Amino acid sequence: MSSVIKSILRNKIILYIGSRYVTYGIQFVNSIIIAVALGPFYLGVWGFVNLVLQYIAQFNFGVNYSLNVLLAINKNDTVKAGSLLSTSLFLYTFLCGFILLAALCLHLFGIDIGSKYAFDKYLLFVLAIAILTHFNSLFVNYFRVYNKLGEIIFFQSITPVITLVILFLGKGESLLYLLLWVMLGGQLFSFLLFVINSRKHLSTPDYSYITVLLRKGFFLFIYNASFYMIMLSTRSVVSGFYTVEEFGFFTFSFTLANTIMLLFDSFNFLIYPKTINRFGHAKDSNEIIRILDLIRVNYIVSIHFVMYLFLLIFPFIISLFPQYNTIFKPFALIAMTTVFYSNCFVFSSLLTAYGKEKMLSFMALLTLILNVVFALVIVLLVKAGYEYVILATMLAYVIYNVLLSRYSYHVIHRPQSVGTFVKENFPYRLFIPFVLCLMMIIFDAAQWTYYFLFLLFVVLNRKELVNIKNVLGKILRDPSIINI
Repeated sequence: MSSVIKSILRNKIILYIGSRYVTYGIQFVNSIIIAVALGPFYLGVWGFVNLVLQYIAQFNFGVNYSLNVLLAINKNDTVKAGSLLSTSLFLYTFLCGFILLAALCLHLFGIDIGSKYAFDKYLLFVLAIAILTHFNSLFVNYFRVYNKLGEIIFFQSITPVITLVILFLGKGESLLYLLLWVMLGGQLFSFLLFVINSRKHLSTPDYSYITVLLRKGFFLFIYNASFYMIMLSTRSVVSGFYTVEEFGFFTFSFTLANTIMLLFDSFNFLIYPKTINRFGHAKDSNEIIRILDLIRVNYIVSIHFVMYLFLLIFPFIISLFPQYNTIFKPFALIAMTTVFYSNCFVFSSLLTAYGKEKMLSFMALLTLILNVVFALVIVLLVKAGYEYVILATMLAYVIYNVLLSRYSYHVIHRPQSVGTFVKENFPYRLFIPFVLCLMMIIFDAAQWTYYFLFLLFVVLNRKELVNIKNVLGKILRDPSIINI
């Protein structure tokens, strides 16, 4: 037993994942306290501020994505890796100049992108945070490739930890300003730490890499921006067509539901480069299928299990906060939508390994367009409540999943029949509980019925859950299994 503990403590990957779970726990507590202290109105304002920040974060021209790939390829050439990082930082200097110019143009032409949220009061904070976030994203990719996880842990933890400390120092708008100061400080301190610890690797930018970084990153930019903007566009529709308070309810629901994916993000963050490497060096399609099945069983079943567990405990959590006791339906629908795209991760990794960024970008862009159209239909034609807008995203993800899967099997020369496709991508053990859960949420089933739903899921997936338990045991005994 002691040897297992020593092995875990010596393994940076386990320590990293452990630190992320602690941080996610703090973020979860923060989100609860913030929602109560801000109230629905200012939580809506806070949600809009973060929405704008996330939009700006997506406009990176793909440089950080291409840097990630090129660093992984040239990991052993530290001189070239340093030049790639320096050139990327040079490019982002122009990117940040473009962001400032765009903000200036909006101001000069009197364009207010969030009048009902009084967004102009927070604009300078948003610009400063967005610029630092762009630079820090480059450093995170650099330190991740070289397994320097201490700096990344600091970057990912400093803001949530300080936020927890200051949450009781204000309420309403005063707390909102405190949160912005904390975000700005966290990004600034992380930036300084990254620069200090990478200064010996930084060099004069090599302008010959500019074209390489931009060309390789362009379609990855289209893909990633479109993919992340699917959910952002849904939140934008809610923020634009519903009241500030309703957007506050939606924001809190989204924050809580997104906790499910946060539990897996640290694992995803670490295995993504390794997954691409495994797919890229697979000997034949049979080996690729084995990798696909391994990840999909362990990853997807785990996420669904956690989702059903959250549906059970949610009423106990929300009972402590009466002002938000009406958000079970939006929370549950967002949770189901969030986990539904979990199947996309493995297929997008496969297509990236095969250099199919152009097709990935096309499918993601098409899904984004469909999501906006579906959402507007729900709002303008159906005139449904804000909680139902997320159904547009769920449907868009279904289509995206189908496109990804069909094209992935085509790429590896293993075309699927319709029956095989349905069996592998929507197996009855996942499909039946999912559809039942969706119907129960829409028709406001009694809360106790979710216990039977959870039991049904466990029974149908008992073999897969036992396998997951065995895999976790192997990781504890030999943490090097997931070393990158």
